[in-house]
Amino acid sequence: MDTETCKVLVQTDDAGRVTAINSDAFVSGDGWTQIDEGEGDRYRHAQNNYLTHTLADDRGVYRYKLVDGLVVQRTQAEMDADYAARPTPEPTEEEKERTLLKAQIQALSDRNDFLEDCVAEMAGIVYA
Repeated sequence: MDTETCKVLVQTDDAGRVTAINSDAFVSGDGWTQIDEGEGDRYRHAQNNYLTHTLADDRGVYRYKLVDGLVVQRTQAEMDADYAARPTPEPTEEEKERTLLKAQIQALSDRNDFLEDCVAEMAGIVYA
C-alpha cells in the first residue's frame, strides 16, 4: 500500500504566533509556511493531530509560535501578556441599554430629591 507524503503548513500573524495549521492535502502553499513533512494521519490531518495541544488555550490565546522554521510552545508569560493586551470588547446592546436605564433612574431620583426640597422650602414659607 502506498502512503502519500504530506507537508505540514502553518500560518502566522505579524508577531509570529501560529494562527492555523494544516497539510498540503487540504490547502495550497500560498500564505503558508512549511514546517515538516511525513506520512500518516499526523501529517495528513495536521490540524488535529500534529500539535500536542490545541492551537489556542481556553481564553482564545494562541499557544504556539514559529521560531527559525520550527513551531514551539509559547511561555505562559507570553500568553498572559497577549490576553492582558487584548482590546476591550464593545458593549452589547443589553449593556448599553442597562447603562442608559441606570442613568435615567439616577436622573429621576435626583429630580425627585429636588422637588421634595422645593416642597419642604415652600411649606416652611407658607406655614412660618
